[in-house]
Amino acid sequence: MYSQKIKKFAYLFIIVFILSNLLWNVIFKDKQIFLDWGGVTFQVIACLTSIAWLCFSYWKHEGKAKSFWLLLAFGVLFYLLGTIIWAYDAFILKGNGQTNNLPEILWLGQNGFYFIALLVLMNQIKSHLFTIRFFLDMLIVMSAAMTFNWIFIIKPLLSHNTDVVLNFTEFLYPILDLGVLVGVLSFIIASNGIFSRSTSFLLISGFLIQIIADTIFSYLKVMNLYTVGSLNEPLWILSILLIGLSGIYHIPKEFRTKRPKIHLFFRHSIPYMGVLLLSIYVISVLYKTHPIVMGLFLSILLVILRQLFTLIENDKLVNQLNSLNEELEVKVKERTDKLVETVNSMEYLAYHDVVTGLPNRRYLQKRLSLAVSNNKSGDKKIGFMLLDLDRFKHINDSLGHSYGDLLLKEVGQRLVNCMESNDIVCRIGGDEFVILIEDTNFEKIENKAKSVLISLRKTFVMTDFELHITPSIGVSIFPDHGSDFEALLMKADTAMYKVKEKGKNHFMIYRCSMSMEPMIELESSLRKGLERDEFILYYQPQISLLTNEIVGVEALVRWERPGFGLVPPSEFIPLAEEMGLIVPIGERVLLEACKQSVSWREKGLPVFRIAVNISSLQFQQNDFIETVSRIIKETRANPNDIELEITESMAMGPIEKNLAKLSYLKKMGFLIAMDDFGTGYSSLHYLSQFPIDRLKIDRSFISSLGKSEKDAAIVKLIVMMAKGLNFQVLAEGVEEELQKEFLMDIGCDEFQGYLYSPPISADDCEKLMLANAVPLQS
Repeated sequence: MYSQKIKKFAYLFIIVFILSNLLWNVIFKDKQIFLDWGGVTFQVIACLTSIAWLCFSYWKHEGKAKSFWLLLAFGVLFYLLGTIIWAYDAFILKGNGQTNNLPEILWLGQNGFYFIALLVLMNQIKSHLFTIRFFLDMLIVMSAAMTFNWIFIIKPLLSHNTDVVLNFTEFLYPILDLGVLVGVLSFIIASNGIFSRSTSFLLISGFLIQIIADTIFSYLKVMNLYTVGSLNEPLWILSILLIGLSGIYHIPKEFRTKRPKIHLFFRHSIPYMGVLLLSIYVISVLYKTHPIVMGLFLSILLVILRQLFTLIENDKLVNQLNSLNEELEVKVKERTDKLVETVNSMEYLAYHDVVTGLPNRRYLQKRLSLAVSNNKSGDKKIGFMLLDLDRFKHINDSLGHSYGDLLLKEVGQRLVNCMESNDIVCRIGGDEFVILIEDTNFEKIENKAKSVLISLRKTFVMTDFELHITPSIGVSIFPDHGSDFEALLMKADTAMYKVKEKGKNHFMIYRCSMSMEPMIELESSLRKGLERDEFILYYQPQISLLTNEIVGVEALVRWERPGFGLVPPSEFIPLAEEMGLIVPIGERVLLEACKQSVSWREKGLPVFRIAVNISSLQFQQNDFIETVSRIIKETRANPNDIELEITESMAMGPIEKNLAKLSYLKKMGFLIAMDDFGTGYSSLHYLSQFPIDRLKIDRSFISSLGKSEKDAAIVKLIVMMAKGLNFQVLAEGVEEELQKEFLMDIGCDEFQGYLYSPPISADDCEKLMLANAVPLQS
């Protein structure tokens, strides 16, 4: 589309050009040679300008009106050729050439191209039958116009002046112009706004001015009064420029709003106006001598009215059908859009994880397959990094799945932030993520794994809690460790479990020496160990800092695996949690601890409390209270002698439900301790509501005493807070005398650790109880 600046310039050019032409005719009216060549020059410039505008419109615009502008340009071109040939014959050959009729034929060709332009465009936007009707409408108007022109102009001239020379082609100019004008009017009405108002106005003005100019020219020629510089020449120039200007103002239909439809009666009555006027004239002439013409006129009028109403009714039906089609198209488009949206949504869900929005396992398989197929030579390595969140199940069970989902989203975002543009982060299930690194090497993979570890070790702030998690990462590499998804996943999984075996929170690249067989064997042995009652309890004394006497013991489970000796909890507890065996193991520990409490009481040993760890999954079981009650009933143990240790993260799960469980246990007589305090996700508000007897400070803080002022300050604050809440305080992992003295100075109540005794068997514990002040050295 043209800019407003160009349109204004075109208007200004036309005004200046027409005024210049008029001024030229006035200045040189007495100098015929200047007048002749000046008039031709102005017309040539006007034609070339109009052709340029129309051709540029043809080139610039797309759509149904494109060919229309080209045909109009051909019409103006024929006018230009006719003018040049006429000037050559008149001014150079002095009328002695053999081209007398050629200019008239070319000028008639101008209107011919106008007709063709209208018919072609009408055929494109309507139907063939409508185009024929449109053509007949123009012939009706031209027939009536020709009749009136003969009656009122030509015949009177011939009767009054015998010297008049009648040229049939010159007589046809205004008739054809009128036909084209009526055609344009009918077309603009029928086309339902394919042209803008400005374009329609310029087209109609151009053809109307051409009719006036041709009528004046025909009259002057018939009267033998025509000379170069007559009024019709500026009008011809103006009409040609306005037709060219209409192309500049044309706006394709898709860029503008739809114009309101013109009344149907007015639209269909245009071609019949000439017939009615002609009929009225015939009646006015013949009704006295031939009264039958009145009946003929009435019949013609009724036929016209009937035809008009038939056309109107047909148009209304067509409009209704078009409206229905438009509504149907809108509905089809809406449904198609919805279908496309649904398909896109389904495709997105098929290849993306619902929780994190990351690509899923299926997408990863597809992307890896594509990467491998593009790297058949194996020159470029592809890193397959499998990442698992340590202790995620513990977080999910204790805080609930909503917090687990939030954590997964945050983990996914941090992983994405660690990646480069060509790296892919996917969640393939649970707490497992895969990072696909194309075109890489061992050094880049190690650096990437280190950056992931650093990023995920940072604190996660989740609403009310601060979470600390660590990842275990296993890496396999194409083509070294496999060439398909399953092979690379298996190798990366093997490497990841080796990381977990060595304490988690690190990464390893797969090596051929690695094997999953030991892990599979361990899983099988763990199930058999539970069936064969291979789990035993060791007890670690808890000492009063005030009296230095034993006040309790903590029951710690050990696995006496045949052929391997005692397996420490760090090696089998995480596996038991993953396998879902932690619940029966926990029940077995509570059962054995209650039995041991009853046994010691029956032996007359000093009464000590026995602390038993309760796993998060065990605590969240719906029948946990029933299970504890059943064990107490079976063993006849005194709940006052049993202390149940829960973690602070466990307590921060469903608050009302957990509070009800703890309150019920408290009513039964159990002591409640919060284990590993300071490492979890506690809220002081919730902490104050729980019926807790004792806080156990985690060993990680105690081991840093004397090394970290911050940890020392944290321990002081924990003790102060516990005292304020009326809780007892026990410090775990005390191994040095300086640590014990620091705890005594800040008012800590109890401690346990290797400084006094390691975990020992029940028999050794009995001996220690009897001595009570003689610690058993490990």
